[in-house]
Amino acid sequence: MSTRGEMSPRRCRRRRTGPPSPPPASLPDADDLLREILLRLPPRPSSLPRASLVCKRWRSIVSDPQFQRRFRAHHGKPPLLGFFLDNPFSCPFVPMLDPPDRIPGARFSMPLYESNRIIDCRHGLVLFLSPWPPRRLLVWDPVAREQRRLISPPELDIGQMFIFNGAVLRPARGQGCSSGHFRVAVVARDRACTRVSVCLYSSETGIWSNIKSLQLNFLPVEQTSTLIGNSLCWLLPVRRQNVILEFDLDKHTLTVTELPAPIEPNYKKLWIVPAEDGGLGFIHLSQFHAKLWKREPDSDGLAVWVLDRAIEFEQLATETPSL
Repeated sequence: MSTRGEMSPRRCRRRRTGPPSPPPASLPDADDLLREILLRLPPRPSSLPRASLVCKRWRSIVSDPQFQRRFRAHHGKPPLLGFFLDNPFSCPFVPMLDPPDRIPGARFSMPLYESNRIIDCRHGLVLFLSPWPPRRLLVWDPVAREQRRLISPPELDIGQMFIFNGAVLRPARGQGCSSGHFRVAVVARDRACTRVSVCLYSSETGIWSNIKSLQLNFLPVEQTSTLIGNSLCWLLPVRRQNVILEFDLDKHTLTVTELPAPIEPNYKKLWIVPAEDGGLGFIHLSQFHAKLWKREPDSDGLAVWVLDRAIEFEQLATETPSL
């Protein structure tokens, strides 16, 4: 024991403490949470309109342009509503979806004048071309029920050049079909079909670009364009083979790519399609099978055609379970 007045030695022990725990995560705002829920509604035409009928709060959220942009970005490619038939003096709309998402055919159908014909349909827009000079182009938005008439470039409509194909598209994928701007590309030929030209129109500037041309002996056909990345592509028969005419929308360059030699010259059995990696590809139908080709670099870094895969339709029929 220690004597009075003396303090016994004691060890001072300190409790070891770790780093302070993070504060609890705050719960999202009620409206933010509701936005995340509504964002995951299926991308069908009836989803947001039906949600807007629940209450004023829901209507305010789904009608907000920022939410609508997020909704389109979240779901990516929208569903196919239907397709148009290119008939003389009419372009009836054939709906593809079931009720309540089914669009009545009469709503998207429009009578044609001057024997206009459809030459392209993309990003919610339809492009028409009149058959007689001066060539007039009509861009139609069936959802917004708006029409825009364009005069073709004078250099391509003076009796020496003839527009035979074209394409319409929105300026950027990220803007979706809500953007009011669009671009139109026209493809023209000379009388002898030895020269092909492409010109691009922008509704944002209201002017046509410089004409890009190539010397090429080809047969003008009315096969629709295909958008590969940021390039528009058309299939053109050349003598006993076929080529792909490619127009770069950014660089405004025009190039020609020959198809591989084993492909038969019948262009009606060929379709340009995006490859799985987003590059240039095409599909070749022959009797009971299809072959998918794509472009990829070889050992020297040069782009060549490679057979991606073959599909046997008879084998698919035997593997498909019966109903």
